Amino acid sequence: MDKRFASAIFVVAVLVMAFVLIAGCTSPTPAPTKSFTLVEMTISDPPSLDPGLEYDTACYSNTQNVYETLVWYEGPDVSKPIGLLATSWEHNADFTVWTFKLRPNVTFHDGSAFNASSVKYTFDRGVLMNYPDGPWVGAGISGLLKGGDDWMNSNNTEADAQAYLANEAVKVIDDLTVQFTLSRSYPDWYHVCAFPATAIVSQVFEQSNMPYKYNNWTDTYLKEHMSGTGPFKFVSWAHEDNIQFVRNENYWKTPAKAERVVVRTVPDVNSRVLAFDKGECDISQENLRNLPVFRNSTGADFKIYNDTLIISFIGMYQGNAPFDNVKVRQAFVESFDYETYRTQVGYGYGAFMHGVVPRGLAGFNENIPVLTYNPEHAKQLLQEAGFNKSNPQTIVISFNQGNTGRQTGCLMLKDTVEKYDLGITLDIQELTWATLLDKQKKGELDMFFLGWQADFPTTDNFIGPVLISDVYFAKQVKYKNATIDDLYYNQYFTAKSDAERKQISDQIQMGYLADYPYIVYLQPAAGYAVSKNIKGYQWNVMQSGFMWYDLYK
Repeated sequence: MDKRFASAIFVVAVLVMAFVLIAGCTSPTPAPTKSFTLVEMTISDPPSLDPGLEYDTACYSNTQNVYETLVWYEGPDVSKPIGLLATSWEHNADFTVWTFKLRPNVTFHDGSAFNASSVKYTFDRGVLMNYPDGPWVGAGISGLLKGGDDWMNSNNTEADAQAYLANEAVKVIDDLTVQFTLSRSYPDWYHVCAFPATAIVSQVFEQSNMPYKYNNWTDTYLKEHMSGTGPFKFVSWAHEDNIQFVRNENYWKTPAKAERVVVRTVPDVNSRVLAFDKGECDISQENLRNLPVFRNSTGADFKIYNDTLIISFIGMYQGNAPFDNVKVRQAFVESFDYETYRTQVGYGYGAFMHGVVPRGLAGFNENIPVLTYNPEHAKQLLQEAGFNKSNPQTIVISFNQGNTGRQTGCLMLKDTVEKYDLGITLDIQELTWATLLDKQKKGELDMFFLGWQADFPTTDNFIGPVLISDVYFAKQVKYKNATIDDLYYNQYFTAKSDAERKQISDQIQMGYLADYPYIVYLQPAAGYAVSKNIKGYQWNVMQSGFMWYDLYK
């Protein structure tokens, strides 16, 4: 996940399929008329429901409707941050101290009051849990807060925790004022405060049930229980079946129109289409590979949005053979048929990647070469790396259950590589979302299909997790380029101008190309199926799926 705002978002036309014209989000809409139960279908369960622990859209698509952040965005325009639980904010001259004024008269679902102590609890909790594969470490939030790096690199004892807290990185000024002190200048801090991982949780709710522990992320009460300030309250979770929510009648804004929300796990796309046509499903996120299945749907409109802040890639674990050999990695990069994938899976939507920073961000550079399909050269590289029929080898490539687009990509790569007739078998493994993430984080997957959606709209939120050796994906696949690390930590963040920072981000992205650590294949378009009876949906590049509050019949 990533969110950045160093530059204006490049808006591409929104394409709406299903042979109907959908009015733009600025057009007047009829007033909602009745309460109803909203049914969303998804291909898999989230790993958990703890917004400070998980680092994926399957979690956030639920939590963003129960919890709230300090900041969000005005309608679909992510260039216009607005207060959500905050009403205003200001910073000092060098962007190291930020002071937020908070919204009064807001309560959590458990009845406790939202205030500055709630904000401090949430941010300290994210840092002190210190989950190495979680959003606070992965997105760099912990390191941005004063003393956060020292805590992460300590033995995580009680004394170490108290030393971090003594820095007062998050300080309660009064009930409705909180102050953040950062470890370095960061002009985009308010965007961090819109990231779903920073959603404010109830201290009373968690502490009265099962307090979190320092440096412990295996057991948190909030994995299975929720109490936020948002428009919907958590009811129950039947794993691999459904999650249920009910409207918050005491919401600080006008209560939502949907009385209940049921999120059902339905991996099969044909079953989802049938549910739409029978009036049993209202919304679902869909891979564009499923577009033909929806074309004849009588109950759903299929909407396609090109202006995403998402990159799609295949990771290769470089901690051991065969991907510790750069020739093997290059061979697999050159064995992926990018144009055919874009045509067959994306139906021509989406854009090829120039580096790892997508269009719409300051760090995008169309002069960085795209990766290319060259099977003849790929076969030669594999032969040079020692592959031959007399020494057969199996490589496992994994994707998440129900993702037909990624499944097709696996099959395409398998077909190409096995045709080289060099004794390589590509074994395709379909895993539940939670299992895939767990194995990927542990370095147990040879290859895996994944995507990265912006946590906040900044260039560093893509370069860091993907290319920097001690950050998220790069750390998990054991990719390290010391020159790139140095440019990032010692030059990018100390650049004195946007132009200088852009030059350094270009150097970083050019520098990774010769390492071939990933098959970065597409900035994909996003697909959503919405019932013809549902009104009010607005696309926002930073949200994870649907904001249920906006929807009505």
